[in-house]
Amino acid sequence: MSLRSLLFVSGLMSVCFVVGCGDGGVPNEALVPVGGTLLVDGKPLDGVDVTFIPEKSKNRRGGTGTTDASGAFTITDLEQNEPGLPAGKYTVVYSRMRLPDGSAGPKPGEGAPADPGIIRVETLPPHLTVPPDPSIPTNQLEIPQSGNSKLELKVSTTPG
Repeated sequence: MSLRSLLFVSGLMSVCFVVGCGDGGVPNEALVPVGGTLLVDGKPLDGVDVTFIPEKSKNRRGGTGTTDASGAFTITDLEQNEPGLPAGKYTVVYSRMRLPDGSAGPKPGEGAPADPGIIRVETLPPHLTVPPDPSIPTNQLEIPQSGNSKLELKVSTTPG
């Protein structure tokens, strides 16, 4: 075998090894249950997207859930598309998009995109919807190894 052929074959084997090994990503982390109740100004509020952003992101996107009329929510991991999150520290942010008249508006069908002709506006103030300064403990929490499906999140529409 010539030197050129040997280099080609060894290079090809290296590429096959790199491409063929692993699942192409970080192994899935064990998920623990995460959910609870959100009270906004002391009252439950339906249709609030509750998003958990991991403190130390390793190409992770965290998780999200939406409150029902009683303020209850369950978080679904965005990477694994399963209920729960890996244990760890998270920043929690909120969003409640509504039509300008305050109504929820029509929901898109299963798998259908939202109608781009429908304009929705954020109804919660910026201090709840934008990740806060990480040096301020507001909206920071830790999910233990056992999980927590009874979180009681209480937020105010008034900053401070």
